[in-house]
Amino acid sequence: MMKTRYFLYSLLAVITLTMTSCGDDDEKVKTAPAPDATGTWTDDRDQTEYGWVRYGNLEWTTENLRFKPAEGVTLPSLTPVNPSYYNDGVAAKYYETFGFLYDHEAALAAVPEGWRLPTNSDWADLEARCGGDIKGAVKLLLGGYQRNDDYAQQIHGIDYYTYEYGYYWSADIDESKPEENFAYYRKLVYNQAGSTQSSMDKTNYLSVRLVRDAQ
Repeated sequence: MMKTRYFLYSLLAVITLTMTSCGDDDEKVKTAPAPDATGTWTDDRDQTEYGWVRYGNLEWTTENLRFKPAEGVTLPSLTPVNPSYYNDGVAAKYYETFGFLYDHEAALAAVPEGWRLPTNSDWADLEARCGGDIKGAVKLLLGGYQRNDDYAQQIHGIDYYTYEYGYYWSADIDESKPEENFAYYRKLVYNQAGSTQSSMDKTNYLSVRLVRDAQ
């Protein structure tokens, strides 16, 4: 009886250790490695400070772009709604957390000097260097997106899928679609470490991150 009980205890210990080890391995797979360098950068246009991290030869901002034009200025319009709408409690909270959403044309126009909108190759490089965990690597957020439809100018339509999905523009155009009206983006899911690449109409509003060659 003692031998049987000892055997069962030993077997349970082995099973527990194995499960713990597997869990640790899974966690390592899902956790991005430490960046090669970190720092901060200030946008001279509005004095907003952003963090950045370096992976390989690229530096990525660790916060969503939140540049907006002055009240009444359109260069083109760089926000999905009039800037004054962000004084509303709900919209202002979204802005403070997730930054602005931009259509593809506005995203390109809003990029400050020295930075660029990431290309598909930039996104792929980041994912390869961080073991697939691009959310953790550059602190990507799940801010959803806003469709360009009849409700686009309404506060209650500010976003879709907040805290569930994140959508980030790529600089690349999907040339397989008619009239090149589609641009590529990266989609993140709340319970997945990696990302998927697809394309959508350039008039929809997505989040923006910036990238530059290592300084």
